Amino acid sequence: MNAKRRFSCAFEAATIVCCLTGVLSNLLRTSSIESMLSFYTTQSNLFVLAFYLGSVIIKHFKTDWETTNLYYFLKGATVMVIMLTFIVYVISLQPLSFAMDVKTSSGNIFRFSNLFVHFITPIMVLLDYLLCDEKGHFKMRYPFLWYWFPAVYPIYVYTYSSMGGRFFSVGGSKKYAYFFLDVDKIGMFGVIKYIMIISLCFLFLCYILVFIDKSLAKRQEKRSSKQKSGSI
Repeated sequence: MNAKRRFSCAFEAATIVCCLTGVLSNLLRTSSIESMLSFYTTQSNLFVLAFYLGSVIIKHFKTDWETTNLYYFLKGATVMVIMLTFIVYVISLQPLSFAMDVKTSSGNIFRFSNLFVHFITPIMVLLDYLLCDEKGHFKMRYPFLWYWFPAVYPIYVYTYSSMGGRFFSVGGSKKYAYFFLDVDKIGMFGVIKYIMIISLCFLFLCYILVFIDKSLAKRQEKRSSKQKSGSI
């Protein structure tokens, strides 16, 4: 195993540890595990955990897993799903002193658990892609496919709420998790407006990621071609 591969494995392991730490620190101190599992933040962190743990298992049986189109499709989806957590929290939720549970709305445990699920894990996933993955594999059609991962969340929330589910957040909605999904307070038009804004921003950021991926791939090609010409 070369140095680059060792670094990649170590970074992957660190990302799994950070994600697991964030999820468990919230689940172990909550008013309702069912409620905590129903936040997009928790679900996006679990998505990250599933992808990374799944990749570790698959690599044992399929050594070329990290060169397949499916790997890069899922890796891009993982990056964008968790980055949406980071961006929405920083822009919309942090100003409201949002916390997913009243039990973690004060004290060190809140700062600790909040830091991992909203900041550290998203940044680790983004850095993992930038530092460890081969570039040039994201396709122009991927953003619209990635979009469906977060797009189903409002459907989940309204289904959960209609079945009597409740949330115990601070600075959020007791019935719909987040203020921008609270149809009782901001109305259907208000919810649609927020969903459209978030959707357009998500797709825009997805295409920025694809553009960065292609730009970095071209740089890598130029660098490798220079090294080959220099060795002749």
